[in-house]
Amino acid sequence: MRTKIILLISMAITGTFFGTSCDKNSGAANIKELPEPIHITLRSAEQEMVRSDQQFAFDFFANLFDEEALTEDKNFMVSPLSLSMALSMTMNGAAGETGKAMRQTLHMGDYSETEINGYYKKLKEALLKTDPTTKLSIANAIFANRQVAIHSDFIKTNQSYYDATVQPVDFSDVATAGIINKWASDQTQGLIKKVIERTNALDLMYLLNALYFKGTWTTEFDVKNTSLKPFAGQDGVTTQVEMMTQKAKFNYTQDQNLQLVQLPYGNQAFSMMVLLPHEGKELRDVLAATRQRDYWSGLKSGLREAEVDLFLPKFKTEYSKKLNDLLTKMGMGITFTDAADFSGITDVPARISFVKQDTYISTDESGTEAAAVTTVGMELTSMPSQPQKVIFNAERPFFYIIQENSTGAILFMGAVKNLKK
Repeated sequence: MRTKIILLISMAITGTFFGTSCDKNSGAANIKELPEPIHITLRSAEQEMVRSDQQFAFDFFANLFDEEALTEDKNFMVSPLSLSMALSMTMNGAAGETGKAMRQTLHMGDYSETEINGYYKKLKEALLKTDPTTKLSIANAIFANRQVAIHSDFIKTNQSYYDATVQPVDFSDVATAGIINKWASDQTQGLIKKVIERTNALDLMYLLNALYFKGTWTTEFDVKNTSLKPFAGQDGVTTQVEMMTQKAKFNYTQDQNLQLVQLPYGNQAFSMMVLLPHEGKELRDVLAATRQRDYWSGLKSGLREAEVDLFLPKFKTEYSKKLNDLLTKMGMGITFTDAADFSGITDVPARISFVKQDTYISTDESGTEAAAVTTVGMELTSMPSQPQKVIFNAERPFFYIIQENSTGAILFMGAVKNLKK
């Protein structure tokens, strides 16, 4: 029987701040007395890394959209930030062609390990400070086999850049899985209760990262204005859904493919970007455009304040997806084979056995709560203008993006294709 190393890296957006490894802001500021958002200043190289991160996000999302279209073609939501951070943490143990493949998949091929780790460290620290009214916490933990020697550089790097705490455990003890799952549940306020079924004596480590986001709309929807309206689903079925509505000033733009409205949270450091295809266009038309280099930055540069009659359905999505085939298609195939080189973790040959993401999002009149858990398993082997008046009626399938506004860092991306009453 092959000895297995399991390395779980979990990125979760949740609603609690427990655990000793949790960095956070409290989100306790009075939304009526909002401070100005803290602008995150990036060096030119870091700005390029943001663009690379965005390109990875759209590439990942487009590949997943195509894959989903071949199956149940249901609503889904993922966290590109969760996945890219999880893979970057894993990449600290990758060498040679394996590390090169991971960097290229992440669109970070021109950057060193130190530059990538420094980028995520700066981004993480800045995200926690930019809006005290948005609840955000980031926590990392490594549960390591107390009987196995792990390379100290791998541990130190993840402690230094990702603030990971390390706890030696006995993986032969049936109670250990409960300890790990409790940590995950505590960080996610019970939204993600279980990340593993069991452990065994030959597991090497479980590395978890939990990140929480809960934002209140800067301009909330009035519940009294929510009513049943038709939503024409991608499946051809029109259903009556709870449609939120308000008339207010929002940043807005459009091009030949879509309408884009920006809905800010709190002090406007974070926002949801809703991408609604024009009638006659489909989601895949919009997605194809977003994969063009600089399309997204160019589109956002056209945002101008407009008085918008906004109609947005309430929605909730829970989603789970194994990403091995998708990441192989994106260029990470070597990491799943016996040719993988993770000698930065251990002297024994190891490969990634699986990458999986579990997500949750709920959006209503007050705001948004979202969660994402990324799991990586490893095994031993061998400008201002006069506002225009527009109508933005999300009565048909649409995409949405939750971003930090000063950097454009993408936390979540999703597709609403069909809605049921």
